[in-house]
Amino acid sequence: MTERSTQKQSLSDQAYALLRQRIVSLKMPPRMRFTEREISEETGFGAMPVREALDRLNHDGLVETIPRRGYRVAGLTLKSVDDFFTVWSAVSPLIIQLAQERMTPEQATALAAIQQEHRRAVGKAKLNPEDWIRLSRHRFDLLAEATRNPPLQAIYRNLSAEMDRIFHSISRHKEDVRSIFDLASRFDSVIPSVEDASEFIRISREKIAEIIIEKGFDYPQAG
Repeated sequence: MTERSTQKQSLSDQAYALLRQRIVSLKMPPRMRFTEREISEETGFGAMPVREALDRLNHDGLVETIPRRGYRVAGLTLKSVDDFFTVWSAVSPLIIQLAQERMTPEQATALAAIQQEHRRAVGKAKLNPEDWIRLSRHRFDLLAEATRNPPLQAIYRNLSAEMDRIFHSISRHKEDVRSIFDLASRFDSVIPSVEDASEFIRISREKIAEIIIEKGFDYPQAG
């Protein structure tokens, strides 16, 4: 983000972007508790921008309100991962299908460049998960834009944070990361058919569940 674009944002937008990134990158891990005052003091934003940002994050499903005690980052469990992929398996093929039908030549060129970067990122001897996650998100941002369907774009924006958080979680398990990301990138090499996208999501969901179970990464339910 450029300095000029940052200046155009409201303070609540800036606070929202900062906190959202911290949550999806696990710098603020699932179940972490905090107060509005703590966030305000740490980030330097005033109470109102922080409150508005937290309201938006609550709406996104990334933050939960604890009455009279503050907030906590939403948990990440096998159920929440499965819930995400249940919805994503219906939404992503529709995004891909509409993008195929409505993409401009300029968007197609940009998509091809992203996919080339994807191949280079996965082909490196030392895989950088941050690069892969960034490129994957950039790719679907572009596909969602190409649909020219505002309601679908709104659904995608709501799901995209949880998608990032799931893949950041996987990136903590170094020995398993390449196989998952390589699986995803094979489908990123072209715009897949709706059937191929659904099959990819099914396989990914199974592999992610295996990692969470084997590595003990299932966060406890709210208590």
